[in-house]
Amino acid sequence: MPMTRWVMLLVAALGSGCATTAAITHEPPRDVSSLVTLEGDAILVKETIGFPHGKSEIEESSKDLLDAVARILVNTTSITKLTVEGHTDTTGEPAANQPLSEERALAVKKYLESKGVDPSRLESRGFGSSQPVDSNDTEAGRAKNRRVEFKVTR
Repeated sequence: MPMTRWVMLLVAALGSGCATTAAITHEPPRDVSSLVTLEGDAILVKETIGFPHGKSEIEESSKDLLDAVARILVNTTSITKLTVEGHTDTTGEPAANQPLSEERALAVKKYLESKGVDPSRLESRGFGSSQPVDSNDTEAGRAKNRRVEFKVTR
């Protein structure tokens, strides 16, 4: 079932007395509580944290998942250290994938910090394509290998 969009109209009066209208659409917040859980020594996110191809900017559609991760960290003070791990598939050159995985992990770390997580509790590491969880021979396997993981290191 498609999600209902919220539309907010902004009306701004300009110096000449004219008015202009711009439409901004926002998705309503979705309930991600079942998609982000603390299990043992990991915070499990059951959806992929998305990034545009070859970039480290977090996709808007993933920010609600990261907000839930931040809530867990803010509310679970017994987690004194969390490592944000970035991973890629084998598509592209290893010399590009390694820094890309580092940049993505760092982007997630900075996002969590912006949501109130103490920076001293976070570390970020990139592993490039060195730790696959599935085969890189299929698109489905490569998609699983492009991931961000959260490891509690206390």
